[in-house]
Amino acid sequence: MSVRATRTLGCRNLRAATVRERGIERRSPVIPRSLTVAALILSLLALTGCQQQMASQPSYRPLEASSFFADGQASRTLVKGTVARGHLELDWHLYTGRIPGSNDKAEAARTDNPLPVGQNVGASKIDFDRGRFVDTFPEPVTSETIKHGFNRYTIYCAVCHDPAGTGRGKIVERGYIRPPSYHIPRLRTAPVGRLYAVATEGYGAMPSYEAQISARDRWAIVAFIRALQLSQHFPEGQLTPEMRSELAQARATKEGR
Repeated sequence: MSVRATRTLGCRNLRAATVRERGIERRSPVIPRSLTVAALILSLLALTGCQQQMASQPSYRPLEASSFFADGQASRTLVKGTVARGHLELDWHLYTGRIPGSNDKAEAARTDNPLPVGQNVGASKIDFDRGRFVDTFPEPVTSETIKHGFNRYTIYCAVCHDPAGTGRGKIVERGYIRPPSYHIPRLRTAPVGRLYAVATEGYGAMPSYEAQISARDRWAIVAFIRALQLSQHFPEGQLTPEMRSELAQARATKEGR
């Protein structure tokens, strides 16, 4: 074999060896990748199994019966003294309309009422003593307050009390018990705290609106009621000339009818 043939054969063998080595290098990572893919598939299957078990675990719906608890109810009552975040209502004036110190025990002692303050217990059970209710608003009353109170009154109160506050609302026309007019002396001289407490706790046939209307909105309604009462019973001695002129025209129109 010539020297040239030997060199050619050697180069071929070298290239073949190089190709084989490169092939091994290219193929060698395939085995770990396969194992990785298999491991991922097994992990996904395992996670799917866990999610399925968590999705089908025993649970109760609200107010569903349960034999686990002694009272047979799945829904548990709040621990005594629990206060929701943001609802630590320590301002008696704002949240009760009462003078501080008029607590549940005092209410029970004064009225022989076994139910706590805040329950709708009927007219004969609540003592609306003037000294126990505030006669001032917890925050300054502005024109915006009265305007907002008018809006809330129109939504929640006018159906019974009517827009003028005389107690002839639409549902009264359909048989509901008629509330007293806001313009009778007893309610025109009542403390604002009493009006607020009635809206909060309910009174007689009127239900509590504490859940539907926020505390400040209830006070806004009371402010509008006071403005409504004043509009029908404004002292004539305090009328401006323009107001006197309008009143005279209104009376003339009424007499003409």
